[in-house]
Amino acid sequence: MPNANTGAPIGLIAGNRRLPFQFAVWAKRNGRELFIAGIKGETDSRLKEEVDTAHYHDFYITSVSKIIRHFKKKGVREVVMIGGIAQAKLRPSLDVAKIAARLLFMKNRHKGVFTIILSMFDRRGVRVRSIQELMPELLIGEGPLGKTAPAAADIAAFDKNLGTILDYARTGEGQAVIIHNGEILAFENIKGTDDLAKRATEKRRMAGEGSGGFMAKIMEPGQDDRADLPVVGTGTVETIAKYGLSGVFIEAGRTIADDVADTIELADRLGIFVYGVKLPE
Repeated sequence: MPNANTGAPIGLIAGNRRLPFQFAVWAKRNGRELFIAGIKGETDSRLKEEVDTAHYHDFYITSVSKIIRHFKKKGVREVVMIGGIAQAKLRPSLDVAKIAARLLFMKNRHKGVFTIILSMFDRRGVRVRSIQELMPELLIGEGPLGKTAPAAADIAAFDKNLGTILDYARTGEGQAVIIHNGEILAFENIKGTDDLAKRATEKRRMAGEGSGGFMAKIMEPGQDDRADLPVVGTGTVETIAKYGLSGVFIEAGRTIADDVADTIELADRLGIFVYGVKLPE
């Protein structure tokens, strides 16, 4: 099986954020010919400039089979999936019908979607690689990412609520919660962490309280980490600061940073903690 330095072509299914750009730099540095499948409604149009015109094509996120056929036609046998897809443009397709039919028999439909999509690639001879396997430097380890650390009371509150956080993550409804005064104030839904922080702020306001609390973001236990790995970055830090939170707890070794240096610089400047916790097996 090819490794990171063989020079074999590699595919990128690119969502939003800056991680796709970082992967393009990695591919060039490692001599990998890069083919990009941009996701309509998500991928930054400037990503096209990272490769030759013939190496970039836009697709609807629902056109999984077309993406696979495109990569195979280009001789690509390895791909990575990076970036969020919350605003991706949708179009009815046979793939959607097939996925929906299989989901009817799955208890956890969030995990099921990724399981089905990954299996579609695997069955057709295209190996999906995890971004952390190729770029382990993106993984956040234990302890504070920068200079700022959580207060002892915040660590105690996180530990107290960890069981509930994991139970919620297993539902597939979301990966994050807001904890305030030692209790979970709000749970993430499909609208993402910005909406989560906004709802938590409204609840604090209704209770006659100002700022305070923190975010915890944990990957669903047992989820295939080749897709939908939790990401924190400057956007996360900005959201936390905007809504008066003190920081975010993340799972060490299963969370990646979107531009580590910028994230650390901004978190330190704003006094926001990004704290990695090693969870029990």
